[in-house]
Amino acid sequence: MRRYIYCDNCKDETEHELIREDKQLYRCLECGTVTQYIPEKEIKVKAVISTGAVSRVGNVVFKEFDTVEVGDEIVVETAEGFRIGEVTAIELKNGKRSRFADVKDVATVWLRDVGEVEVKFSLHKGAVTTPYKMLTSGDTEFEIGEKLNIDNLLFRITRMKLINGKLLKRQGEKAKAKEIRRIYAMFERKLR
Repeated sequence: MRRYIYCDNCKDETEHELIREDKQLYRCLECGTVTQYIPEKEIKVKAVISTGAVSRVGNVVFKEFDTVEVGDEIVVETAEGFRIGEVTAIELKNGKRSRFADVKDVATVWLRDVGEVEVKFSLHKGAVTTPYKMLTSGDTEFEIGEKLNIDNLLFRITRMKLINGKLLKRQGEKAKAKEIRRIYAMFERKLR
């Protein structure tokens, strides 16, 4: 059996071969150094990931001694495939909530999908404000002053309210979709 392990002598991750299974001893195929390698156990933790109003239950695989913190971005496996989520809450095995925890103490991780997010808009046309939602990649950038074609109407972004509470309103300020709570845009003109 072969696997890639960090070699202290080579100062790099190199291919090693198993030479004694009962002691988990491996020999570096580059320099011949023998190392004991005991892989960390993996722990599966229940994960609930939300995209807008839709929540999916899946799981996250951590290493035994990992920690998790609110704000971490991690990959969640669901029945529909893999999703990228930002941790919004951590529920411990004792039923309490925490902002930071050792994985061995975690019962459920709650996340919001940042791979594909729903961006909310307030579109202003005269005295009328219309709500609008757009599904896009969490890494899509929006910029103050940017012009958007929405249903053959041209709107200019004037302000962006971020999830952290900050308000962007200066020309050229940018934010990623996963950071935005709401975008405010003014009607410019009708497109042909």
